[in-house]
Amino acid sequence: EAEPLRVQVEQPQLGSMLNITGSFLASASIMLVLLYFLLAAGDRFLEKLVTLMPTFKDRRRVVQLSREVQCKMSDYLFTITAINFVLGVSIGVGMWLIELPNPFLWGVVGGVLNFIPFAGLAIGATLVFIEGLGTFHNLAHAAAAPAIYVGLNALEANFITPAMLGRSIRLNPVMIVLAIVFWGWLWGVGGVLLSVPLLVALKIFFDHSRTLAPLGVFMEQ
Repeated sequence: EAEPLRVQVEQPQLGSMLNITGSFLASASIMLVLLYFLLAAGDRFLEKLVTLMPTFKDRRRVVQLSREVQCKMSDYLFTITAINFVLGVSIGVGMWLIELPNPFLWGVVGGVLNFIPFAGLAIGATLVFIEGLGTFHNLAHAAAAPAIYVGLNALEANFITPAMLGRSIRLNPVMIVLAIVFWGWLWGVGGVLLSVPLLVALKIFFDHSRTLAPLGVFMEQ
């Protein structure tokens, strides 16, 4: 008589899960520590840069450029945050209208993921579609969730954001993807979140430099 076949269900290895969680926490901790020291330093780096300038005219120009970059960067971050907040509210209302569970949660997820260009849209649409498949028995009803999600994001990306920001800070999608890949590889999740703001700050700096102005034009859409 043949021996009974033993079946063993393998669970995901705890070590690999801990490695992923540990790398995420490590990158997030490094980002927070660096942000703390940058805020604590204040204008110290600017003061050192000013002292290196040979003439008074160059020093004044560096200070003016730094202040203008800070002002425009703060306006950009405030505008993007406000747009993402409205987008999150709209996504939450849309999920509530089709009776998807936890619409408030999906609104928060949609607003946060919109800080990550391209990838955030794909992740959010996939998540709400999976939730729709698990909730609704009708495929058309389940597909309504990602349709609303993608439609609201398309409205925001093609009309609302260009109207709010104007043409002064419009970046080439290729440059955005390259920035996400580079900073994500260098700094993990924190780098992905900070890639576009860093790219915007770099473009503003290029636009206000006579020598580097062509690079700012190259980065435009």
